[in-house]
Amino acid sequence: MSGFVRVAGAGERYDLDGAVFTVKASGADSEGRVAVMEQEAPAGLVVPPHVHDGEDEMFYVLAGRVAGHCGAEELGAGPGDFLFLPRDVEHALRVVGDGPARLLTIVGPAVFDRVVAEQGTPLGRA
Repeated sequence: MSGFVRVAGAGERYDLDGAVFTVKASGADSEGRVAVMEQEAPAGLVVPPHVHDGEDEMFYVLAGRVAGHCGAEELGAGPGDFLFLPRDVEHALRVVGDGPARLLTIVGPAVFDRVVAEQGTPLGRA
């Protein structure tokens, strides 16, 4: 494994359920340790309750607002906020407000990046 730079806007792009993911670092890049994706989610997007078995999910909000829950706790976050959603706990997320949200999505160990690649619609490399 070696270091790399993936410049602004670069990476494999996929549409998954209305959100566009740009893969900045995949599990293949990190020996499965972590994956990082930039996510562009339209206003009103709802990610229904689900669980990541054995994989933590984190979001750094770049723009817009999101809300949801993790277990019994209600969550809300805006630009500059960080959300941590632990593995094996039900969570859901939705984009709130009139505009889209941009999120840096981080998962570890890397599983969700493969879901995005396998179930999403490829949009090509940016």
